[in-house]
Amino acid sequence: MKHILLFFILLSSAALASDPQHNAHNTHKTHSYVGFHGMALILAGDKILASHMPLYAPPHNYQIVYEVTTDDTHLKIIKKTLNESLKKQTQITILPTKFDLNLLINKLTPTLNTTVFNGHFERGGTPLFSTKLTFKNPLYVKKIAITQPEKEEFDLIKVSAEQGMVIHKIQSKPSYDSLILVALTNEKYNGKLMCDAPETALTSKLKACFKSAPSYLETRDFGVN
Repeated sequence: MKHILLFFILLSSAALASDPQHNAHNTHKTHSYVGFHGMALILAGDKILASHMPLYAPPHNYQIVYEVTTDDTHLKIIKKTLNESLKKQTQITILPTKFDLNLLINKLTPTLNTTVFNGHFERGGTPLFSTKLTFKNPLYVKKIAITQPEKEEFDLIKVSAEQGMVIHKIQSKPSYDSLILVALTNEKYNGKLMCDAPETALTSKLKACFKSAPSYLETRDFGVN
């Protein structure tokens, strides 16, 4: 009787291990994406974009760009703040309360309690105010692939009929995260998604390639001095 009972226990365990839902649940637990996910805000015409500030390791190993919105009062304040930051060449970042990044990875449209910072939220930035920010439109979602291609790679997304954004695909160290707003003609980008400019300071190099300075550039987290 004991042997029969043991047989059924082993059989049940094997069936559970082969159950896709069970395995998916375990995988999700192993690679949880719940955490604090800081983002950079960018003004693109009349739209506000939020770009997840990625790292190489989970739960931050995704490049994500969304169009975001909030109530009219805070929307005007954010746009004014972003315009001022452009003149001063400073950065505006946000830090939502702890949430599951899978909401954005799966291109859902959550509304999150968010603090807006003048400056980098982890590097001495000053909190300005808090608001409920709605992630209304996913524009770009890509998991970081730690590869070593021969050349740098860039993606292009359309923000509006007249404006696009060139995104540098983060690769193995040394690499960088950059977002560059570019003009579109008939909803198409006439430039090349490559950067063969002479080796100079990274900002100058990108500006030479895409005729526009980066709206966001991060090197420290990816091993570029």
